[in-house]
Amino acid sequence: MSDYNRAARIYWSAMVVAGTLTSVWALYQCLSFNTTQWTGFMALVGLVLLTGWHPIRIPGTTASVTAGDTFVFLSVMLLNVPAAIVLGVVDTLVCSCRTTKRAATRLGASAIMAVTVLISGSAFHLVLALDARVTNLSLKATATPVETLLAGLLLMTISQYFLNGLSVSAMYALRNHRSIWGFWREGHLWTILSFITAAICAALVYGAINNFGLVYVLPSMAILAATYTTYKIYSERLNSKTHEASEMSRLHLATVEALATAIDAKDQTTHCHVRRVQIFAAGMGRLFGLSDKEIEALKAGALLHDIGKLAVPDHILNKPGRLTSAEFEKMKVHTIVGAEILSRVDFPYPVVPIVRHHHEQWDGQGYPDALKGEQIPMTARILSIVDCFDSVREDRPYRRGMTRDEAIALLLRGSGTHFDPQVVELFLENLSRFEAEVAALGLEHHASSSDESKPGALTEADMMPHSDHASSLMAYDQIKNAHREVYALYEIARTFGSSLNIEDTVSILVNKVGHVVPFDTCVVYLHDELKAYATAAHVAGKHAEAFKHRCVAPGEGVTGFALANRRSIHRINPRLDFRGMQLPADCEYRSMASLPLVKDDRLLGALSVYSLELNEYTDDHMRLLEMVSRLASDALFNAMHHAEAESNAMTDPLTGLPNARSMYLRFEQEASRARRTHHPFQVIMMDLDDFKQVNDTFGHKVGDQMLREIARIIQGQLRDYDFLARYAGDEFVAVVQDLMGEQVEELRQRIEQSVAKFSMRVMADRHARVGISVGTATFGLEGETLDQLLISADQAMYRAKSTHKERRRAEATTDHAESLIEIDTGKLASTAIN
Repeated sequence: MSDYNRAARIYWSAMVVAGTLTSVWALYQCLSFNTTQWTGFMALVGLVLLTGWHPIRIPGTTASVTAGDTFVFLSVMLLNVPAAIVLGVVDTLVCSCRTTKRAATRLGASAIMAVTVLISGSAFHLVLALDARVTNLSLKATATPVETLLAGLLLMTISQYFLNGLSVSAMYALRNHRSIWGFWREGHLWTILSFITAAICAALVYGAINNFGLVYVLPSMAILAATYTTYKIYSERLNSKTHEASEMSRLHLATVEALATAIDAKDQTTHCHVRRVQIFAAGMGRLFGLSDKEIEALKAGALLHDIGKLAVPDHILNKPGRLTSAEFEKMKVHTIVGAEILSRVDFPYPVVPIVRHHHEQWDGQGYPDALKGEQIPMTARILSIVDCFDSVREDRPYRRGMTRDEAIALLLRGSGTHFDPQVVELFLENLSRFEAEVAALGLEHHASSSDESKPGALTEADMMPHSDHASSLMAYDQIKNAHREVYALYEIARTFGSSLNIEDTVSILVNKVGHVVPFDTCVVYLHDELKAYATAAHVAGKHAEAFKHRCVAPGEGVTGFALANRRSIHRINPRLDFRGMQLPADCEYRSMASLPLVKDDRLLGALSVYSLELNEYTDDHMRLLEMVSRLASDALFNAMHHAEAESNAMTDPLTGLPNARSMYLRFEQEASRARRTHHPFQVIMMDLDDFKQVNDTFGHKVGDQMLREIARIIQGQLRDYDFLARYAGDEFVAVVQDLMGEQVEELRQRIEQSVAKFSMRVMADRHARVGISVGTATFGLEGETLDQLLISADQAMYRAKSTHKERRRAEATTDHAESLIEIDTGKLASTAIN
């Protein structure tokens, strides 16, 4: 009786106690029978045993009948009510032994029969007692008035029909949380025909006995047997046809459910969603007293309400974010499309209105027809609430699933606006009972640990053969995995396309790999063509610190093999990849896979994944990883190309120094820092002296080489964190931090002196030399914009250049005068000698 709830158990217990007491009393009363009565009673018992062993199942119901009712009624008329009670209990026990294996059902049905025969038999004798002409009723009694006999028999028949049917229905209805009247109407309504037939047969046999004797009973019994046999054959054939129709209906519903689960898989929900919604919806339909057809419509509607999502693209259906207005309009068509699809199916119950209107809202703000309040079909209102409650509790790509309390709060907030408040109230009142039914069927919400750690990852279990217990879900899982794979790859391609930064790209790669295959550690290596080795650019998962900044040469370990041979490798001992690494003693990786990242014959790097749990990465895992690595290779190539282009755009191609554009960006950074820290910085303007003479004398190729050498010399006088750019022509600009007064002057002198000392050999006996003029400006003193500071520094630089020119002119004049003096003296000396 584990499936009996409290109310059903109380009712069953009460009926069993009452039936047991009634049966004991009846047996005691039968002990006073005389020989003739015992003979008749035992004959009736034999007939009851014979007919009870061959019950007739009422087609389309759970009820069954036997010819025993005839002998129960006859026993009331010929013997007494106690004898009829015993016969009724025997008939029910024998019949139930053939129709059910549940002892509780047998005992309960027998007890109910005892109680109902007592009441209906007493009703028969009450009618006789009301007729003064009837003094006794037995085999030897005088004939009873026909009208009195028929009235009593009719009352007994009607009483037994209603009392027995409603009592049995009450037991099943309480156990299944259904309406007693509804259950009786489905299972016992048409048994009235068998009761009437039993009453007529009992009347005929009674009349034959009283008017002609026992000899004439035999032909009537033969007629009764023939009639019973004919009815049994007809019922069996009808039951066979009913079973065929039921089987076709079951197959039809199974087909519908298979289609619904395929749609469910497309929507990336759990496979139990539509089943839970079906249980909730059918339960609510029974609570509201809906008709059988409406309840069947709810069951089918729960399975098929989202069939129209076949017309919604996957990238909209599973978009990880809020839909745009256009996307939402596309999503809304699933109600109309679903209704149109199902309108072509001739359902025997109203499914189409449910599918079309399950997104209507109580306040009229829903779609597709903006129905309001009572305009929305009750079945659609029910489905709207139960579907919302269950779907919000499931994880979706764009949000986490709600808890039970959060989902309840959502329904309460929407009560009176989105949802029918009466339906919300009744649903929440009975939610615990519905959830118990769901749990009993094993359909409750589940979240796997692997899904929590790597949402969307296709685990090894997804790709391995299922157990017998889960074999029925294999096709569903394959469909769901296929859609999940397509969506994951779409998301990877979409995300890769949105990034042109190398660091972001490798980070995205590691993140997205976790959506298609499981791993404990994932490393992306980037290959440097100049250095001829690859460096770990991004590490995720366990023991990440051990892998950071790791360098792998082509041919070194498993990853090196993938780099050198430019092909994927798996099913290999991962220890080969850890030589020289310090991993914890308890760290034992069981499997790994390494894939090269290649684009147009250019080796970009490698992707390596390691697992502590998987025995090996399967071919299906490798197929997914190869698709991801191809997408990643394209993204990395674009990011590297972009980085190179960006570097070229920010770099002077002649000297390799940052250019003017880069200088402006650096200035903004320094200005922000200075405003924040109140520490000034200096802008230093530098211009080469006599550089034009170098170009004119030795050519522009030597001039370009001179610029590169001077850039190197200036860079050597600055600190590592100072900034130097080629501004234009032979001008350089430096941005230096935290230098004041004498320090700035000392830097200026060092730069001028180091450049002045430099001499570049051009020919065997010729050298090129230049000077440099330096001017400085301090942020906050001479200006706060780069243009202001450049003007100020330029003015200071030209003052220095003028000073240099005057000094060189003075030096030149002095040298010329000294030269003249030396010449004249020589002439004088020569004359004297001569």
